[in-house]
Amino acid sequence: MLGKQFRQLITNDHLRISMTELAHVTGVSTSQIRYWERKGYISSKQSDKNKNHYFSFLTLFRVATIKYFLDQGFTLATAVKKERERQELGKIFRTFIADQVKAITQLGPKTGEVALGTLANDPEKEVYAIVDQDGTRLYSRPVSKDRG
Repeated sequence: MLGKQFRQLITNDHLRISMTELAHVTGVSTSQIRYWERKGYISSKQSDKNKNHYFSFLTLFRVATIKYFLDQGFTLATAVKKERERQELGKIFRTFIADQVKAITQLGPKTGEVALGTLANDPEKEVYAIVDQDGTRLYSRPVSKDRG
């Protein structure tokens, strides 16, 4: 259930930001964003011709990734190619988050537990992570009737 909600949120096409916001968040100029859109590297939604451009949540990540590769010294064409190759990794990661995050529980200030479900090869055990100021640690435990 929670996984389905995460998947809907991540892929929701109604979550949009303006070109100005996209430029501000990513550090890419609006003129570059317009150029990339004309070249077909990214796309936006417009309600009417010559109206404001709005970009999806996923386009924000595309722009940030292209900028990252440009900052590493790659040409625009190569940066776009590398970003498209990385899109597949993003899809895999989004699927993992949507499918495997079963619950998130706050245990205390800045401390929480993320339940990740049962082990495929041992359904009597579940995996969970503790996240706190020291980082993230993964553990396994027997499945509880209360949690399972």
